[in-house]
Amino acid sequence: MAQPSRRRHLAPLLALGVTAALVPQLALQPASAAPAAAPTARQLAPYTTQKVTWKPCGADLPATLQCATLKVPLDYSRPGGELIDIAISRAETSVPGKRRGILAFNPGGPGGPGLDFPDMAAEELPKRVTERYDLIGFDPRGVGASTPVTCGLGGTDLTFPRPNRSPQEFDANTAWSKRVADACRARAGGLLPHITTRNTARDMDVMRAALPERVRGAAGAW
Repeated sequence: MAQPSRRRHLAPLLALGVTAALVPQLALQPASAAPAAAPTARQLAPYTTQKVTWKPCGADLPATLQCATLKVPLDYSRPGGELIDIAISRAETSVPGKRRGILAFNPGGPGGPGLDFPDMAAEELPKRVTERYDLIGFDPRGVGASTPVTCGLGGTDLTFPRPNRSPQEFDANTAWSKRVADACRARAGGLLPHITTRNTARDMDVMRAALPERVRGAAGAW
């Protein structure tokens, strides 16, 4: 279930129609892979045509939500290679006879999970929206239930924010950043180069096609 602090952030998010950074960005800069060559529609067909099987979500999410898992390529330049999971959620329209489609939410961040967004949005959106649209959320790749990046961190390494109010704090945070980067590279080095905005956008397009409907995102049309 979403924490109260996240719910307080949702009202302005929806009022402005944009996504906000709900989770602090980790000061970690892994080596990025070169942009993957765009796969063809034929290569992506096994993913864009996959069947979405909705089922109850886990106990940590509201009973009003349904969840499903999509398979997508880890590396879109090798669509027949290793696969990862993308977890998605749905709050169905309250009036099926008025249904017009779906409204999807990207939690942004980066690093923010989004499976609980439909539940939060259902409480904030006007009825004329929830009566007409299924609300769709998802955990972006590398986050939450979507093949998460795990670095084996704990204790003070997870403390946020980390202010730089003095040269001593700056030096300490620089050392912390290196320690975190080294730990994540050691535990998830094969995954990190593919956790990119470009690939998250491609995952969203697979989700759009697999659902399958025209999807209107909270920050504009896809």
